[in-house]
Amino acid sequence: MKIIKCIVLIAGVLVINTGGLKAQQAGGSFLVSMGVDLIRTDLNKVLERAQFGAEVNYFYLHQLSFSGGYEYNINHPNQVTAGLRYYPLEPVFLRARALLGNGADFGLGAGYTYNLSYRMRLEGMTDYYVQRKAIGIRVGLAVLIK
Repeated sequence: MKIIKCIVLIAGVLVINTGGLKAQQAGGSFLVSMGVDLIRTDLNKVLERAQFGAEVNYFYLHQLSFSGGYEYNINHPNQVTAGLRYYPLEPVFLRARALLGNGADFGLGAGYTYNLSYRMRLEGMTDYYVQRKAIGIRVGLAVLIK
């Protein structure tokens, strides 16, 4: 329960600090993103296991996208991902992902998108991995394709 309260607190802080930023995605557009986990609570030392991910989001609606991707892990099985993002208040998004393969897991998270330009975005997100009972903080870059 403590983990869920932490995620709600982080999401609340993000919502309060969102100002007037708007994303440009529309139904039918794609968002291609790559990211790396900076911190994970299930690790004992720095660089014990690096995790990189790539993902493609298809925006079914302006606020809802479906995604597919790949997670590359050092010292851990690689995984294919499938999930969705929901933007209740831009630039904040909520996401849910299934990590499929050896060591399968389910991630719930929240993130923030900062537009560097019309098509390029900087993203930060926090995920809670249900099976591992761990939190990961990730940063990445994304490109919007219409």
